[in-house]
Amino acid sequence: MNSDSERDEAITEAITEARIAGTSSRALAKRYQMTSRDIEAAVDRRLDYELDDRMKLRSVKLDLARIERLFEFFFSMATTGGKDGSDAVAVSAGTLCCKLLERKALFTGTEASPTARVDIYQIRPPDAPTSYQKITDVLLSLKHDHANGGDGDALTPPTAPSGADDPDHEPIATDGGNMSAIMP
Repeated sequence: MNSDSERDEAITEAITEARIAGTSSRALAKRYQMTSRDIEAAVDRRLDYELDDRMKLRSVKLDLARIERLFEFFFSMATTGGKDGSDAVAVSAGTLCCKLLERKALFTGTEASPTARVDIYQIRPPDAPTSYQKITDVLLSLKHDHANGGDGDALTPPTAPSGADDPDHEPIATDGGNMSAIMP
């Protein structure tokens, strides 16, 4: 009788370890000639604890402590380049540090919205002229540059004849070839 319970316990242990390792319930059911429900029941017997809020909090705290320890180690590698000082090691360690920080933010509830985007823009030096300014400069140089063939008149607006905008100016009438001012 004792050997049957020991054998059942050994099978339950093997099933649980296989499920933890990623083997599917269906594959284990075939291997042990059991149903998938029997496989899951064996796992439940082996992992016979309730997952309450205190246990979840303890698990998160332990995972955060592990993440912090890994981050310290890999951050020093990212900033120094590892033992051999290679850039490849530094880049890999830096990438892992970013993933660790993402995981930490997920655990602590400080992660960014999944719809948030980070876009990287190249910023032009402030002394570089804009394309608008370049076009304006070319047009102005064409208008005012008499030495290079610009006449300067192509862009100047037409002006009204002299005296036309004077309200006291009297119109000139032609009288058979004689030009005389019209008298009131």
